[in-house]
Amino acid sequence: MSKITDKKYIIMIGIVFAAVFAIYNIITLLIFKEKNDVFWLSYVFVCVGFAANILVSYLTFKKSDAEAIFMNIPLMSFSVFYFLAELFASFIFMLFRFVVSPTLAVVVQSIMLLIYIIFAVLALINKGVIDDINRDIQTKVRTIKNLSIQVKLMEDQCLDPELKRELHKVQEGIRFSDPMTTDVIEDIDDMIHSKVKELKYLCSNNDKNGAIQVCYQLSSYISERNMLLKNSK
Repeated sequence: MSKITDKKYIIMIGIVFAAVFAIYNIITLLIFKEKNDVFWLSYVFVCVGFAANILVSYLTFKKSDAEAIFMNIPLMSFSVFYFLAELFASFIFMLFRFVVSPTLAVVVQSIMLLIYIIFAVLALINKGVIDDINRDIQTKVRTIKNLSIQVKLMEDQCLDPELKRELHKVQEGIRFSDPMTTDVIEDIDDMIHSKVKELKYLCSNNDKNGAIQVCYQLSSYISERNMLLKNSK
């Protein structure tokens, strides 16, 4: 999701919450003439809920590569549910403000708020983990792509048909190789990087025989790498 899209969603959600909060204020402040501790406590919880939803919306869409989800429930859906539930609960407490105790109003709305905070934190943690995995995959994909480009450049600059064919095989092998990396293939990945550097040196020095031998080795490493990755899944 682009930063422009992030800002658009944050602004739109902020406007919706602000509109609902404004309507709530108009209704409660005008309807309830006599206000006591229960009324103001409930009003404070609504304000806290409003601020929490705006903050969560910002954190959810900020540089978002993954949706914030916990227990298969999207955080934004849960945020809307909590905010509406808090509006309803506070309105009920305000309506019966002379019957219920301030303690009951605080306990019930505090539990609601804490449940929302716990859910939001866990969903954002889950989102952060997914974002880290996605960034790691993107980094590995870029690394594989960079190696493929390096060999492609060698292939384009090569004038010898035999060496050119071998370079093309290596380039295609790297290009279609699985970008994932595990501890099982860490050593092979290091050898592939090292051999690509060696191949670049040999090609720049017109060492055809040496370059072809390195191409054979690279093809073997790539094949072994793919096999190990397949078996590890």
